[in-house]
Amino acid sequence: MAEYRRDRTRVDKALRAAGVVVVMNRDHVKKPEDLVTTMWEIYQAGLVAECTFRIDGAIIKEAMQELTRRRAAAPADKPFVLGVGSVINPKELEQAIEWGFDMIVAPGNVMGGYGEGKDFVRIAHEADAFAAPAILSPTELQYFIERDDGLEPDCVKIFPAGVHGPSGVGGLLAPYVRDRHRGRMIMPTGGVNAETGPKFQENISKRGFTPVLGMSAPLALVGKEKKPGDAETIRRSLAEFKAAFKPHQA
Repeated sequence: MAEYRRDRTRVDKALRAAGVVVVMNRDHVKKPEDLVTTMWEIYQAGLVAECTFRIDGAIIKEAMQELTRRRAAAPADKPFVLGVGSVINPKELEQAIEWGFDMIVAPGNVMGGYGEGKDFVRIAHEADAFAAPAILSPTELQYFIERDDGLEPDCVKIFPAGVHGPSGVGGLLAPYVRDRHRGRMIMPTGGVNAETGPKFQENISKRGFTPVLGMSAPLALVGKEKKPGDAETIRRSLAEFKAAFKPHQA
């Protein structure tokens, strides 16, 4: 089998096709096997999985041995994207790259006072990893999307999106409606669920951007029933979310 190589364009296509990134935390994962099962079931459900550094790093590192094996065996027309989030400092960014993640998501500029947001994008892109740093204000949004140095992120996360709400996110994006930004990926996270998700999609898409929703809601039953890593519970939870979620039709 040929050596696996990261490809940001492959991640971009997978995210646009899925439309939803399922975010995991320590309520969903207690051991490496839980992480493997959860990410695999999310993938099988046609969504993209994002574990987070809120989960113990040792668990993530061990699970990645099996996850990267499964990723290498996945069909080219249905890539198994491995995402990681809550990356808040240079060490975690380096670990995410070293352990083999395709997509790296952050709640802010991630450098923890050691650099700028562009440094996060540069380091991720040097490894051909998909970079999705977060913003909350117009100033931060402009910093990331109005650059002339080639260090624009692949996706702009808005976190916590619940602070703005769907219409507020639309208002945040409104001044930046330009042909050059049409189709740019925006990922609201925090306060996003089956009920609010379609409203976020509507307000983002009508500004000409492409919405991809980040949320833990598809795993709600896992936390409620306290069954981390239980495949049947994960499948049931994902199915209930899909039944309740009615995507906005532009």
